[in-house]
Amino acid sequence: MFLDNILKSPVCQPIKKSYEHWYTFMEENIEFWLPDSEWHTKTHCARVLLLALLIGHQKGLSNEEMDKLGMSAVFHDSRRLDDGIDKGHGARAAEYYKDYCREHNFPFDATTYYINYYHDQDDSHGFSEISKSSNISERAVLLYQIFKDADALDRFRLGPDALNVNFLRTEEAHGLVDFAKFLLQNSLESHS
Repeated sequence: MFLDNILKSPVCQPIKKSYEHWYTFMEENIEFWLPDSEWHTKTHCARVLLLALLIGHQKGLSNEEMDKLGMSAVFHDSRRLDDGIDKGHGARAAEYYKDYCREHNFPFDATTYYINYYHDQDDSHGFSEISKSSNISERAVLLYQIFKDADALDRFRLGPDALNVNFLRTEEAHGLVDFAKFLLQNSLESHS
């Protein structure tokens, strides 16, 4: 399994089973439009998955909320058309998630849909749209913030100065900056 050696560390023990579940789900079920992408691969999604689950665990999220983060992570970059900004890939991933749920008789979750839909948008727009949705819980904004932080923490793959920590939304994400660098380095070494 990808990141096996990282999963053995004490910090990852509480989320190891959840990570393994969602990683396996992604490997077996999720089709990526850019499988040969340089930046938006399944390995990127796997790191975002791990980081989202770590932040969620540190925040004391419920198992149901952790599953929403896991599902968001495995779908979020699956419908990219290119490695640039590609505004709209979040909406395409959200629709892919919705279609997947319908086609596989899988329970649909509106929060997961909205996290995917707005993850490539400016925070103010995402917060506004999620907040005014009546069919999701008030905690959806927190899950959106956690997810956006997890995705941002993997920006080191784009270069050593690609992450501006001033834009991180949660205290827990600030505490994982060095871990995110270590995680990237470790995953690069395991793929070389």
